[in-house]
Order: sequence, then C-alpha cells, then structure tokens
Amino acid sequence: MKFLDFPREQLRKRNVLDQFIFSTRVRLARNLEGLKFPVLLSEKEKKAIENEMIKYLKKIPFEMDIATIDELPRELIFTYLSNHVITQEFFKNGNLMAYDVNGNWVIMINEDDHIRIHSIEEGYNAKNIYNRISSIMILLEEEVDFSFDEKYGYLTSSILNMGTGLRVSVIANLYGLVALKKIEPFIDSANKIGYSVVNLTSKNSDSSLFYIYNIFSLGISEEDLLNEFETFLIRLYNIEKEAREAFFTKREEVDISLEEIFELKTMNNISWSNLVYYVSLIDALNKKYLTADNIKQIRKLVFTTQDEYLIYESQVERSKIEKVRLDILNKSISGIKYKKAKFL
Repeated sequence: MKFLDFPREQLRKRNVLDQFIFSTRVRLARNLEGLKFPVLLSEKEKKAIENEMIKYLKKIPFEMDIATIDELPRELIFTYLSNHVITQEFFKNGNLMAYDVNGNWVIMINEDDHIRIHSIEEGYNAKNIYNRISSIMILLEEEVDFSFDEKYGYLTSSILNMGTGLRVSVIANLYGLVALKKIEPFIDSANKIGYSVVNLTSKNSDSSLFYIYNIFSLGISEEDLLNEFETFLIRLYNIEKEAREAFFTKREEVDISLEEIFELKTMNNISWSNLVYYVSLIDALNKKYLTADNIKQIRKLVFTTQDEYLIYESQVERSKIEKVRLDILNKSISGIKYKKAKFL
C-alpha cells in the first residue's frame, strides 16, 4: 500500500498567505440518515455500516484503496497518528478507511461521524482542497442519504460541526505577535468572531506556531465560510507582518535571534517543542535577515521530527530521538545565508 504523508506538497501558484502559513487542513463530516452517531453504535452496528460503505465507495469513479486499522502494521498506525493521516478518535472508534491512490485525501468511517474526509497540504490552499474533497462527498450523496435538516443543515455528532460539516484549519507562524506579547489579546478577539487559536505545542510554550480554525459551521454557506476565513487570514497576515517589523527594528533583537540559531551547533539534543520554536524563528527571519532557500524543507521538520514519526517511520531508537532530531535540524539549516541588516 502507498505510504500516506501529510501535509502534501502540490504544484500550484504561490499564495501570499504561504508567507506565514505552514499547512492547511480541510475536513468534511457527514452522517447516514436514520442511524445513530458512531459513539452510540455497537461493534456489530459499526461493522454493518462499514460493509455498506465499502459498496458505496466502490461505486464512485475515483481511484482509491480501502483498508482497515486491523490490517495496518502497528508502526504504520503510529506514524499515521503523528502525521495526522488518521485521528486519535478514529484510532479509538473506527476501523475502515479509504484514500486516494495519490495520497491526496483520506476518508475515515465511524470516527466521531459516520463519514469524515480530510486533506492537509503545505501552505494555504483551502478552496482547492475543499473543491477536491467536496466532489467526493457529492458523489457519495448520490449513492446514500445523509442526515440533513432544512433548518440546521447537515447533522453531526458535535453541534459545532452542524450546518456545513466543514472545518478549515491552518498552522500559522505568529512570531511577531508572540514576541510583542500581543498574542493573548489577538486570541481573545479571534474567539469573539468565531475562530479558535491554539498553540501547536502547549499553552505556555515559546513556540509561535498556532492552529487557527473556524469554531462554527452553522448558518453560513461553504463558500462564505471559506471566503470569510481567507479574509480573516489576510488581515492577520498584515498584522503579523507589522508586528515582526516592529520587533526586529532594534539591532539588539536581531542579534539575539541570530545568536540563538548559532547556538544550535553547540547543543547536544533538542526536544520537539524547542525545534518548533527554532523553525518558527528561522521562518520569521527568512528573506529579510537571512536566506533559507530550503525553507519548505525546514518547515516540514515540524511534522517529520515528532517522536512517533522518528520512531516508526525513520526507525530511530527512542533513546536517541533528541540527538537525531538536532542533527536533522542542523543539517537542514547548514545552507542558510545571513544578511547584513540596516537599522535606523
């Protein structure tokens, strides 16, 4: 079977939001008409749904493979959990999955909802991802009835997903807002207009990478949801750009930041959360104070150097993870060229 790895790299025109967005995830949720949500199903009922879904999936004209968790090697399951090909909820509740032969999308059966399809790509490409996965849902809906209410839209196990069943999320680098200590006010403001902002590593982390996603999908069309989310991100990009310029105006701050990067060569190991911090720092300095021609490769380390990924995909011994992680980081940044900055 093909190894699935998210986020995917797609050949496409560059988007201005690629400047600060590491990846985009789009997910659609649907449930079968007249059936209980997966959390309420017995194992026998889940199996019956899986058997029916195999029939429906085989009818739609897409090249896909179908597999079950039971068939996958243990190490592959943990790799797929670490790179978000599958979710923790699916690992606990589901078994049947289907995926595009090119690895562009994955369908999970009996996760929190009967059907969830998602894809993750590098940079920002939400509308194209949505068009790709929604075309599959449209074909499935020709074969099976989904739970739908004229007033509330598509019915889901969580009220937050009810309506369109659409969740759009990104991982964004907000180094400037974090450095200026303006991140908390921004998070509060975002929450008030329906967006959640969560640190990628932990609440009290120095990392400036954040998950940003829509909280609700009720009372709005898919097109409007996608447009409003993109408009929000464009405004955020401009705010973040101004914050970085303000923070790095002082030579002292730039010097300290560059010294932090130089110190990587003297370290013996590094945790994943600290690696995320350094990657976000290098990304924030890129193009103005340094040039990293392989910045996409450096960004990718956020996903490929997690403990589980290194253990199960890269075959690294657990006792050597932090040293290997540091070696990978130092090798990736060895070609960075540093610029002379001009200050007022």
